[in-house]
Amino acid sequence: MIRLIIKSTLIFLINFIIASENNTSGVNTVESSKDSLDSIIEILLDDINKVPDFSLYSSDDQSYNIRNLEGNVILLNFWATWCGPCRAEIPELNEIQKLYGDENFIVLGVSISDTKKALKDFMEIYDVNYPLLYGSTKEIEKILIDYGGIYSVPTSILINKKGEMVFNYPGAILKEYDKWDGAYSYLNTKIQEALKDS
Repeated sequence: MIRLIIKSTLIFLINFIIASENNTSGVNTVESSKDSLDSIIEILLDDINKVPDFSLYSSDDQSYNIRNLEGNVILLNFWATWCGPCRAEIPELNEIQKLYGDENFIVLGVSISDTKKALKDFMEIYDVNYPLLYGSTKEIEKILIDYGGIYSVPTSILINKKGEMVFNYPGAILKEYDKWDGAYSYLNTKIQEALKDS
């Protein structure tokens, strides 16, 4: 809906400008300009459905940038080391990473409050086979707001190869709860669909 409103507004403004120019020059090029404008509008609106970009470092000093990962299916898992449900879903996230990791898929654990040292210490106790990202309080707050205002952890967001959000789940994704909430099965279905899409 937002895309349609923006496109309509841009078309109106550009056509108004062209009409003004045509009236002063006496040359009628509205049709050829309309095709050019449609191309310009598509370029301008290309990113409108994409998730917000961010860059964070992992506990092993690798830099991860959402735009650079386009072409991959990404599961962002917002979590914290102090969060019991977050720790409980780590085996499921490990399993999902192992299952789809060879198919241009990656789980990124985005810590909302931990430092690099806290994550390294955590990984000495817990087996985590996907990158754990961290950032400054300011960076993390911006990301949480940009992603729709994430106020609870864990929250998982699935991003398709085009960089668009296709699944958002506030809560732990646990196999043992699947018979009640269906989140684990649904997430797997959405991952498979996203991996098939070009």
